[in-house]
Amino acid sequence: MLKLNRALLSVSDKTGLVELAQAMHKSGTELYASGGTLKTLEEAGIPCKKAEELSETPEAFQGRMKTLSFKIFSGLLARRNDVKDKADWEKLNIKLLDAVVVNFYPFHKNLDKNLSRAELTELIDIGGPALVRAAAKNSPDVLVLTDPAQYSEVVTQLKTAGTVNQETALKASAQAWDLVTEYDQSIQSVFGEGMKPLRYGENPHQKASLKVNANSPLDWNHPLTATELSYNNIVDLSSAYFVARDLKSAFPDRTSVVIVKHNNPCGVASVPKSAPKAQLRALEKAWACDPVSAFGGVLIFTDEIDSEILSYFETRFVELLSAPKLQAGNLGDLLKHRKNLKAVTVRHWDLESPSMQMSVAGGVLTQTLDLQLQEPIKGVTEVAWPTEFNELAHFGIFCNKTLKSNSVCLVQKDSDGDFRMVGAGQGQPNRVEAMGKLAIPRAQNILGRDHLGDCILISDAFFPFRDSVDVAANVGIKYIIQPGGSIKDASVIAACNEHKIAMAFTGFRHFRH
Repeated sequence: MLKLNRALLSVSDKTGLVELAQAMHKSGTELYASGGTLKTLEEAGIPCKKAEELSETPEAFQGRMKTLSFKIFSGLLARRNDVKDKADWEKLNIKLLDAVVVNFYPFHKNLDKNLSRAELTELIDIGGPALVRAAAKNSPDVLVLTDPAQYSEVVTQLKTAGTVNQETALKASAQAWDLVTEYDQSIQSVFGEGMKPLRYGENPHQKASLKVNANSPLDWNHPLTATELSYNNIVDLSSAYFVARDLKSAFPDRTSVVIVKHNNPCGVASVPKSAPKAQLRALEKAWACDPVSAFGGVLIFTDEIDSEILSYFETRFVELLSAPKLQAGNLGDLLKHRKNLKAVTVRHWDLESPSMQMSVAGGVLTQTLDLQLQEPIKGVTEVAWPTEFNELAHFGIFCNKTLKSNSVCLVQKDSDGDFRMVGAGQGQPNRVEAMGKLAIPRAQNILGRDHLGDCILISDAFFPFRDSVDVAANVGIKYIIQPGGSIKDASVIAACNEHKIAMAFTGFRHFRH
């Protein structure tokens, strides 16, 4: 239990302040306050001392300096159970603080009021966040309250027990860290150098900006042409980068090309570097996967490109090109034909962050990246899984895991020994339709109706029923990769055995929403 012997209060929102201070006072808490908070408590008849008696320094600079002081922060940060810290606070005559009640200047609430930079600057709270961070660091020995909604629980505990329990203090400190983060982000959104404004967002009526990390693998800050990158360009190239990165890592002896349209790969090919004109061959085969979708797409290369590759686009429209070591000087001739072309250099293929975030209603989701590279491939059918297909299977998994779920793709190792995606079905609530109405017809357009027998069908999740296998068998597909894990696995395996299909499980699902 936490006994509140001494507390500092400094709030801009006075809601519930008097009731909290009364409960603290009646439980024996010595109260200190600054500015308007002190005035409110004095008017309510609650004994309270000036914050200057703690800091031993006066307010200055029209209120900019109030609570920032060695004495106050020592009283917050001193570790209660540390012998050396105890010797220091006794030697320095530090008054320990057991509670801080703070809320910040309302910076974020004024962002839509068309205030000037100078006006917004005055709304940046310095002392408040500093107090909160110090108090939260010493939780649960120090209680930090940042929201009037927290007061009632503390008031109840003080009235009944005269103390605050540690669970309440720990919960309040967690909320404090969230508040400090949100507050800093709102300031950074206005004043931070890392925010790069974009013309608009996903659609013209939406506002957008990009924060570029210092070690970004893609050089967003230095696009190679005068045409401005769009929000959608950035999203598409980011998706393409992750596919290319997987291919680069798994197949260092191959050169690969990835084409993305609307955040989905629509063309992927990988060719042995030892092959004649390997990169051009990879480009041509990636483009042939879906020439209609490739038009106006975003392309990334795993290796440095030359003038022959660039000349390919003189008669083909693409939005954006990206490759290692790509420079503005390389694009001169191509820009004569494609004045609005955009280009970005790949700086490196190293993993920048092990996690990704997505905003949701009322919060932010965080998850680790889907980085599984060499998944175990375990045959589960009477027809043995051919281990010589494992590399192609991994290629297919890399293609498929960046497609929107539900997703299915077909990949092939052609007569040249090149890997290519020949059909994709993505973004469908119905997995059977993703396969039967999208992936298979697209593959048949490339290979012909009766030439899918050497393709591998890749599914991002398990087959809940045998219907997907039946559809695959009807068009001659002989190889299937899926994660497995359905309660109907036995039925699906039986269907494969019936159709003489070799199927393997990986144990890894790859949903993408």
